[in-house]
Amino acid sequence: MMASSDSACKEDGVKLVARGEISCSGGTHYPSASSSKRSDGSRYDAERLAAYALETDMAKWLIFDQSRNSGSFERFLQKNLPSTTRRSDGIGWVCVRGPHRLRLGDKDVEGLEDAWKEVQSSGKSINANVVLDLARKYEVLCGKWHLHVDTGFGIDHAWQRIARAVMSGRCGNSAKVSSYDRNRTGRNQHVICVYNNDCTDLDSIFELEASIRDVGIKCHMMYKPDAFTYLGIYPRNKWGLVPALYRSDYDCRQRTTRITKLY
Repeated sequence: MMASSDSACKEDGVKLVARGEISCSGGTHYPSASSSKRSDGSRYDAERLAAYALETDMAKWLIFDQSRNSGSFERFLQKNLPSTTRRSDGIGWVCVRGPHRLRLGDKDVEGLEDAWKEVQSSGKSINANVVLDLARKYEVLCGKWHLHVDTGFGIDHAWQRIARAVMSGRCGNSAKVSSYDRNRTGRNQHVICVYNNDCTDLDSIFELEASIRDVGIKCHMMYKPDAFTYLGIYPRNKWGLVPALYRSDYDCRQRTTRITKLY
């Protein structure tokens, strides 16, 4: 396993570097479950993050769906840049859906959540495999690579690259980016999520990661199953679970990617 070189990638915010790549500072760090506070002393728990995520999902979505929209995609992209799309205006996400449709199958989220409650009340050991077994059983199999980028030019540029790749069929089947929220605690960052159909299909997961890297994204990324999201598995959760299956880091010096399995 090659040594990490995150420090070589860190810049002030997000900047264009060699060959038009995008590099970002900081990002999401998933601390151990035993840690209860952030460096600034404030709590940063799974329940608060899950509540914020639900609130964002319930806000308005701006969606361009290739199978339904007849207007100009480029006009949609320029009109709805994440840095100028405001949570205070009631907008939670900007989303694009490309030619490769997200296969939802017979997804049973309610069944998944009920089964999760039963597992917790049973006293059985809880680990990532338990969650993935439930995800398979209830066909909640979608997952996403996600990355965090500071607001401003960097997020707009990164989002446009990813959105165009999705729409051309070169990168996943759909993607979304969060709106600007000045009231959220912490730094002013956005999250971009790029989806695939099956969180248990390693080839699909790694192919999606490679396609994101191919458009010039060099931020570190995490791969998270949707089942984790539905069940409230966020950083510092009470089960001690890392809220992702894989982490991808780009080595700026070697120009190679390292994917780390988190379980």
